[in-house]
Amino acid sequence: MKIFHVHTFRCHHAEPVPDEAYILKAAELGAEEIWFTDHAPFPGDPFGARMSIDTLPEYLSTLSDLKRKHPEIAVHIGLETEYFPHFDNCGYYDHLRSLPELEFLLLGQHMAQTGDSPPAYSFSESPEYLAKNEFRLLGNAIVQGAESGYFDAIAHPDRIFRRCVTHWNEDMAEVSQSIINAAVSAGIPLEMNLSSARVPAYYRREFWQLLPDNADTIM
Repeated sequence: MKIFHVHTFRCHHAEPVPDEAYILKAAELGAEEIWFTDHAPFPGDPFGARMSIDTLPEYLSTLSDLKRKHPEIAVHIGLETEYFPHFDNCGYYDHLRSLPELEFLLLGQHMAQTGDSPPAYSFSESPEYLAKNEFRLLGNAIVQGAESGYFDAIAHPDRIFRRCVTHWNEDMAEVSQSIINAAVSAGIPLEMNLSSARVPAYYRREFWQLLPDNADTIM
């Protein structure tokens, strides 16, 4: 068993427990591996619900020390992050990939860049606009991220439909197919998130029914 997509207290929406507690519980459950993918910070700390940029070195060093302390289980160090063209142009993803402790980048698109000068993001749009357009913005960003070559997997891709109040339609299917095609082309798996499955708005069976046999998944 492998335990995947674990956040820590640094993201401010996980349990306030030490990192080692996750490792000990995973080992107790008989897991062979545990994958930490806390939310990546960005320079200048422009976004909430994630660690601050000055916390990243501590995150990497703490988990590296725990990896050495617990050889009985394989501890993997990763980050979950969105794809934003602005930070790509600034070389931030190249910087993350260059960090020797970091093994894995998980593409988790919670918002999308909507403007360039200065950068603007989808969370600044009205609820009415997002209800109709957020899934397209996030879907396009996921495709861009998959094509960038920086990422090793795509987290909860069906969560982009969280604001959709309509029944599944052709537009939603078209965006889903573009994500699936990009993932298959890049050779990276799509994550079926069990936390999302507990929230009807976050989990869309229609998305997963579109997967071809050659698409890889992580649960």
